[in-house]
Amino acid sequence: MIRRPPRSTPKPSSAASDVYKRQVGLDPSLGTGGDPAAIQIFEIPTMEQIGEWSHNKTPIPQQIRILVDICKYLHDEGVDNMNIYYSMENNTIGEAALQSVAEVGEENIPGIFLSEPKVHGNSRLYRRGYNTTHRSKISICSKFKTLIETDKVKVNSKMLVSEMKSFIAAGNSFKAKAGDTDDLVMSTLLVMRMAQTLKNYHPELETYIRDGDEFDQEPMPFIMI
Repeated sequence: MIRRPPRSTPKPSSAASDVYKRQVGLDPSLGTGGDPAAIQIFEIPTMEQIGEWSHNKTPIPQQIRILVDICKYLHDEGVDNMNIYYSMENNTIGEAALQSVAEVGEENIPGIFLSEPKVHGNSRLYRRGYNTTHRSKISICSKFKTLIETDKVKVNSKMLVSEMKSFIAAGNSFKAKAGDTDDLVMSTLLVMRMAQTLKNYHPELETYIRDGDEFDQEPMPFIMI
């Protein structure tokens, strides 16, 4: 895990826009030796990666315990509970993670459990967290690519950079190359979706994640297979 001392919460007289917040996003896995589970920690509004965790043999209840421990660590380092946001992907395996959260009790987790907004008229059973669909994946991949190209996201993990290099366009979607993993990328995309939700409540975040009109460099190539 990358470790950098969190910024201390400003004094009460500081402007609200000066308060640095933390996002903690979990992409769960079965924990049986296959695909790893992954957690990303990003600072907002700067969108700088300040921590990460990944393991492929940690069972889901322990994955949630690790997420809880991260939130408690941030709180103990001086980050107010109202400035910690955590969430997880809720597809299939994610349902088991949600059950583990319920067993721990949200009241025992420092921070705010962030979920995607309910869609009016959608009859699908609403679950906490973020549901990854083909449409949402394409949308956030495109957004993340633009933010990286315009230097609006700072990645500090060599492992994440390595996964990003092998995360390719395949048909009308994106995935890791054969033999590679994309769990660090997917947990980062979750954090990007969380930021998209948070910008509705924190206007200062819009300045950091708004698509730029000018590019200082050529767009990053996507490999087609």
